Amino acid sequence: MVTTKDTILRRVDLHIHTPRSFCYSDKSITAGQIVEAALAKGLDAIAVTDHNTFESVDDIRSAVQGKGLVVFPGVELSTKSGHFLALFEPGTPLVELRKVLANIGIKTEDWGDAAVFVEGTVEEIFPKIVAHGGLVIAAHIERWPSGFLETKELKKAKLAIHDNPDLSALEITVAADKDAWNRGEQRGFRRKMACIQGSDAHSPAEIGRRPVFIRMEEISIAGLRKAFLNFEVSIIFP
Repeated sequence: MVTTKDTILRRVDLHIHTPRSFCYSDKSITAGQIVEAALAKGLDAIAVTDHNTFESVDDIRSAVQGKGLVVFPGVELSTKSGHFLALFEPGTPLVELRKVLANIGIKTEDWGDAAVFVEGTVEEIFPKIVAHGGLVIAAHIERWPSGFLETKELKKAKLAIHDNPDLSALEITVAADKDAWNRGEQRGFRRKMACIQGSDAHSPAEIGRRPVFIRMEEISIAGLRKAFLNFEVSIIFP
């Protein structure tokens, strides 16, 4: 955490996986090891974003007790239009998070499997996330084949995703492109958009490898929303 005269810069990683994701590198890794790795990188907040499941959230929340690390419960959703992160308020109960998955049609047997696509279009999926109090971020947008820019969708469909009012930010892996996305000058995508980085960690060693500083008085979904709306001064890449 970095304190300035006017506000607080929070060092965060909003894209972290656990062994609940089928593709995780080492299934023996514990919640405690994940939390200790985040603390070692000086993070103030993380988002647990397993593929199509929230089942590790309570384990991570238990492991952070008394350690000052805020945990956003989240999920990485696979769709035909790409992967998207859905983040929720830190204190949201697991039973409510499971309702999100049920509402968008993810079956229990598919929890953790990135190969299972959510049925429907993003125009149908995004409002359901927002209705549950969630915030939507397009995941690793330039990565083939799961970033929305690199799917087989037509350019018109990609432009519509970028312009969707329920999409709050872009997770980019090419940090040098941040200013162009912020100014609406990237590849014909004219909407000025907030950008973040995230580790997409599939092992403790990867946690915090692409952190971002976000100005927030309170680490919350409301704090993230406010920062994303004021990204010019509220989001800083190290």
